[in-house]
Amino acid sequence: MEQQKDLQLRFAEPEPKVEIHTTKGWRGVSVQFTRMWLPAEYEFQWDGHSHYLAHHDLIVADGEVTVLGEKPIASGDLRDLMSYVPAGCTIDGWARPANRLNAFTVVCFDPASMEEELQAEFNAPDERPHVYFKADELGATMRKLGVLMADDTRPVSKVHVETVGLTAALEMFRLTQTAPTLVRSSGQLTRSQMKLVQDYIENNLARDIGLDDLASVCGLTRFHFSRAFKATFDEPPYRYLNQRRLDRAKQMLVGTQLPIATIAGACGFNGASQFGRSFRETVGQAPLEFRRRE
Repeated sequence: MEQQKDLQLRFAEPEPKVEIHTTKGWRGVSVQFTRMWLPAEYEFQWDGHSHYLAHHDLIVADGEVTVLGEKPIASGDLRDLMSYVPAGCTIDGWARPANRLNAFTVVCFDPASMEEELQAEFNAPDERPHVYFKADELGATMRKLGVLMADDTRPVSKVHVETVGLTAALEMFRLTQTAPTLVRSSGQLTRSQMKLVQDYIENNLARDIGLDDLASVCGLTRFHFSRAFKATFDEPPYRYLNQRRLDRAKQMLVGTQLPIATIAGACGFNGASQFGRSFRETVGQAPLEFRRRE
């Protein structure tokens, strides 16, 4: 994924202040979220090095986009619209945005690095670009991804954002199918797979565990693992993982006198603040209050 770059923006005036810009990446997929005021006209370009999917929360007073030299497409109110451009297709255009806080979420994905998921789930896709389209299921996934990436007060876990980002890429592939998609039923994890993944989680709670890590333990693709895990445990991997971290934290709060920050790090939380919020939301009281009452 090292070859992937952000959508290139060139402003007629000095670049605006970016309120939030975050990027996360893993095998085959990267996610970018940007939210900023765009008061000035700008040009944009995408070089086509990977598959590109963008979800817009953007209003354009005037502008147009061109994909691979085709006829320009006029821009406008792009809120909740998406654009998909397969690898090899370039994008360029210009826009004069409305004076508001605009945002976009971008998923870049490399089919060569997602070969197992794609071979198991999909027929050959129709690789034509789709500009400014709406799709309810994919749109809901992209909005969820934007919310996760935008929350800089509560860093999202790797397994959570990886699951949602991968889901967005695979949902886009499903929309581009030229023939009916035959999705195999994943069923549940076997007893041995359950033990392998549970042992792995217990032994690695302090790490930022990813979906790829868990799927590899079970010898499954990430998408098959995610579905099989939920069918087995009745909840997605990131929720199960968070609960196990909280369970470990409860044990350490009662059984040790370690500082809260030390317990947070030992249980895989990104600092005492994130640990405290998650603990209060789930347990109903602060960690120190729980320690005193127990």
